Amino acid sequence: MCSLPMARYYIIKDAHQKVLYTRNGQLLVGDPDSENCSAEKICILPNRGLDRSKVPIFLGIQGGSCCLACVETREGPSLKLEDVSIEDLYKGGEQTTRFTFFQRSLGSAFRLEAAAFPGWFLCGPVEPQQPVQLTKETDPSTRTEFYFEQSR
Repeated sequence: MCSLPMARYYIIKDAHQKVLYTRNGQLLVGDPDSENCSAEKICILPNRGLDRSKVPIFLGIQGGSCCLACVETREGPSLKLEDVSIEDLYKGGEQTTRFTFFQRSLGSAFRLEAAAFPGWFLCGPVEPQQPVQLTKETDPSTRTEFYFEQSR
């Protein structure tokens, strides 16, 4: 678990109340009532190196020992879980932009824009039990809206 006092843990849900969880090194969306789906407690810390008015955050998985990163692939921007400590990112160690998401408020929901790829947003899959991804989107949709439920 992250030892920094400002770290906050959340269960993140999509607009259909499906939760983010990990399996086989991927961040998936699934039904929290399913026996093979256990909601991931996601550690969130601010990225102090970027414009605070855009609410830049890191998303730490597995107690903050892995972080969600945005990487370039042949198909375009993509998401990847990397073995990087959220505490190291917070302290400013490694190049942090690819691990940063801008948290944009939509009432009680949020959209998460990839800092490394402006205009690309974290997006839930069409089918359950599939990985979250990045999508190029100009208008908000239910697939790019997420709800943060504080956890302990």
